[in-house]
Amino acid sequence: MDESETNSLASPYFSRAGVAVMLLALAGLVLGLWAWWDGRDTAQMLTQTLGVKLAEQSKLQTQTTVQVDQMLKDQRESQNRVAQLEGKLAEFQGQRVALEEMYRDLARAPDDWLLAEIEQTLNIASRELVLAANVRAALIALQTADQRLARADKLQVVQLRRAITQDMERLKALPLVDTVGISLKLDNLMALAATMPLAIPDSMAAGALVSRDTRVMDTEENVATRFGRDLWFEMKQLIRIRELEAGDPALLSPQQSYFLRENLKLRLLSARTALIARDDVNYKEDIKLVRGMITKYFDPKAKVNINALATLKQFAENPVSIASPDITASLSAARAARAARERPQRQ
Repeated sequence: MDESETNSLASPYFSRAGVAVMLLALAGLVLGLWAWWDGRDTAQMLTQTLGVKLAEQSKLQTQTTVQVDQMLKDQRESQNRVAQLEGKLAEFQGQRVALEEMYRDLARAPDDWLLAEIEQTLNIASRELVLAANVRAALIALQTADQRLARADKLQVVQLRRAITQDMERLKALPLVDTVGISLKLDNLMALAATMPLAIPDSMAAGALVSRDTRVMDTEENVATRFGRDLWFEMKQLIRIRELEAGDPALLSPQQSYFLRENLKLRLLSARTALIARDDVNYKEDIKLVRGMITKYFDPKAKVNINALATLKQFAENPVSIASPDITASLSAARAARAARERPQRQ
């Protein structure tokens, strides 16, 4: 067979191979363009979704601002009520001073003077219970009155001492509410709110990126195949989607974190105001909301957060509003003792 016949037989074989290669290249190009177009549509959909989410977040921030303004207004009203109570207490103290001066000007027998002082002391203790629910101060006043009566040998005030003893036993049976200590702890939590670590998840684990320079290039691949492969690789690096489970912590932007910490401080301040006003319902509700915020948005493994939750749990378990008993029995017995001594003098 001569050379011309050999060339005529080989030419169709190479033509078919060339056509096959061109078809494969064209298919790779079409697949690459389809992948690029599909990625573009997906990116547009994600952009629209993010826009909607940002609009919702902006609306939530506006609502939070309105709530913050309302809480500040409520706080000012509570401060005004506290100022009014302090004014009434100062008025009562002024009356006490005036009464003490009046008693000094009166020339009385020592026993009459003692009974007058005991009655005044009991009046002060009763006002402490009514205005500030200060059980400790009332208990100290009753103990002082009982000790002074015990040193008065000539006075026959058995009924008065019995009434004072009964009132002291009732006050001692009440649970003690450390208002000052709880207020200081709430202030410490407000100071820590700016530094408590949030439960922000770690950076999303991305697959190991392989650069084009380090990838093994197949020298036998044609240009279209390499182009399609490189295009698909670049498209995959543009967008990563991660699905959050129900138990995963919420992702917060820096601005949202600021509003979260400020809202936490305001809730603690509201709880402190409710504590001073002996408002057990609002106090426990604020404590519950603060515990929920720390549990949901802050790092559960951080020691400062664990200590804060333990403190808040202790606050929620202890009541702050106690129905303080009155000491009208002691006051009535003191007035009766004075009336019994004044009756013979009038006769």
